[in-house]
Amino acid sequence: MTSFNRELALAVYFESISMSLPVLEEAVGGLSRPSKMPWLSYSLPATRCKVGSRLRSVAGSTCAACYACKGRYTFRNVQDALTRRMEAVDSGLSRWAGVMAALLDNKSRGHAKHFRWHDSGDIQSSDHLEAIAWIARTLPHIRFWLPTKEYGIARRAVGTLPANLTLRVSAAMVGENGPQIEGLPVATVGRPAADAYACPAYGNGGKCGDCRACWDRGVAVVDYPLH
Repeated sequence: MTSFNRELALAVYFESISMSLPVLEEAVGGLSRPSKMPWLSYSLPATRCKVGSRLRSVAGSTCAACYACKGRYTFRNVQDALTRRMEAVDSGLSRWAGVMAALLDNKSRGHAKHFRWHDSGDIQSSDHLEAIAWIARTLPHIRFWLPTKEYGIARRAVGTLPANLTLRVSAAMVGENGPQIEGLPVATVGRPAADAYACPAYGNGGKCGDCRACWDRGVAVVDYPLH
């Protein structure tokens, strides 16, 4: 994966902003729209998760029964889309970020939106996270939520992230606390506790509805049922 260059990304953004949506979507491999989410998302292959790939063989881990390794995620058309997105990220972070910013800017049309990184997959490097943070800074009207198990990358990013990007570190094991990284909120699975906000989606037809807790840094812990 290439390094990230802000100046190049900005140049690509201005170059791309007048392009058609189909051209922009093709350049980033397309977007995903999980039925649960209030708007759009971007997914990568779960097989490319670094920490997650190791956790899938660990009994009791939150990745052992990874939802992104079963169900509709196994369909050929979905796998092909995930591969296209990964190839777009791998081919050049600066160009990818510039095009992605132009695409989301055009899609949102200046309206406040809530976007998720990644309904499948995870950040690949500190440069990848820096590119995502740059996209967030470029689009302050969009709130971004990024759950991650890449704790080392997350620690290095503390204090550098824009206010509209919530990097939420996810617990590795079911029923256990997430990592304590100063300044970063946490996601847990199957750990109902007084200090945790219980995700309401599973009592709401599997949808977020009007809840935006995951995007809110002020919500210190969001707990999800195992699914």
